[in-house]
Amino acid sequence: RHWRCRHTLVMAKHRLFGEQAKEKTRALPKSSKKIGTHSGNFQADEALACWFLRQLPDYAGAEVVRSRDPAVLDELDIVVDVGGIYDLEKRRFDHHQRGFFETLDGEVGKATCAEEATGRWKTKLSASGLVYKHYGRDIVARLSGLTGENVELAWAQVYDGLLEGVDAIDNGIEICEGLPKYKQGSDVSSRVARLNPRWNEESDHADQCARFEEASLLCGEEFLEVLSEVAEAWLPARANVKDSLARRLQVHPSGHVMKLESGGLPWREHLYELEREAGCEGCIMYVLYQDQSGMWRIQAVTVEGTLFQNRLSLPEPWRGLRNE
Repeated sequence: RHWRCRHTLVMAKHRLFGEQAKEKTRALPKSSKKIGTHSGNFQADEALACWFLRQLPDYAGAEVVRSRDPAVLDELDIVVDVGGIYDLEKRRFDHHQRGFFETLDGEVGKATCAEEATGRWKTKLSASGLVYKHYGRDIVARLSGLTGENVELAWAQVYDGLLEGVDAIDNGIEICEGLPKYKQGSDVSSRVARLNPRWNEESDHADQCARFEEASLLCGEEFLEVLSEVAEAWLPARANVKDSLARRLQVHPSGHVMKLESGGLPWREHLYELEREAGCEGCIMYVLYQDQSGMWRIQAVTVEGTLFQNRLSLPEPWRGLRNE
């Protein structure tokens, strides 16, 4: 019973974040501008791109026009995933044209392949990635309420956790070399694809547009779930690890032991980067923390990029001991 009550409270908190974010968008005046994208079968990238734009004051509640007719698209205020043009000033965001290779933080027009990408990320952007590159920080700040450095951190983490995969799938970038060992069908791109009419179903333009709106909402829900996780769990964990790292000399004069104030905290993914930022890369050998039962534990820090190679293992006689 206690577990069920706790689970209900956690889920209610997650839903609250999403509902508060949606209410911010609903409170915006409806825009008279029109968003364009292609007709026919849809994918997650343009569905998410359109949802992104509708979170902004300029395009809140804007009509989405789905067409491949250049004359129709030319009359629209902003166009994504069709038209063969990427031009921020003209508000055209396609990624299918020959020679296009833009990344999230790369210098525009400098790369023709991943090896030439100038920034941290090497994945070619799709329509959603292009919109997120230019408008994503504003969207993250508006919907989450984050400010300052946290907006930049969340913007990057959400891309890592959700959007880069959408970009890669839409651009035909395999997740691994060689044949994959299993099929992945639960990702947002696969779920959106299943909303398209089946080959043997009757469907007209109106039906496809209705399905597209459903797909766009699905993408938005997925984005809000990831943003909620980042804003309410990932960032607080990072702040906790950063504070614990700064206080390491209070734990042991060597500076090699870090004590966490909260058990169950996912410290590994933060520690390595925070060490580099603090100019003490590789300094933490052991992490002290209390588990959920109140028992104190000590864990050796692994070498970055490995699962079992410790920076400094505990002495063999200590391993596995309890209450001693």
